[in-house]
Amino acid sequence: MTADPGKPGNQPAIVVYQSPLCPFCHFAKRLLKKRGLAFESINVQLSSAKRDEMIQRAKRLTVPQIFIGETHVGGYDELAALDRNDRLMPLVEAEARRAAGEPPVEGA
Repeated sequence: MTADPGKPGNQPAIVVYQSPLCPFCHFAKRLLKKRGLAFESINVQLSSAKRDEMIQRAKRLTVPQIFIGETHVGGYDELAALDRNDRLMPLVEAEARRAAGEPPVEGA
C-alpha cells in the first residue's frame, strides 16, 4: 500500500484486522485505499495469536477492527462515519503528529 502522496512517510500506522470472506473488511480496505492511506492488513483466520491480539486490543470479537495510530476506530461502520463527517483525515493527521511527538493542534 502507499501513503498519502501529499504526506509521504508522514502517516501513523493503520492496522485492519480482517478475514478474507468478510465484505465489511473489503469495504474498509477500499475506503482507506481511496483516501491514499497505507495500512497493514492482518488476517485473523490464519493466526489464532493475531485473533487473540485483536481481541485484546479492541475488546471485540468481530472483524474488521481498525486502528489508526493508537486510536481504535472500531469497524467499517465507524470508519465510514468518520469519513462521511470529514473526521477521518483529521484523525490520521492528529495520530501522525502524536507518533512524531508533536503537540496536538488546538481545536482539532
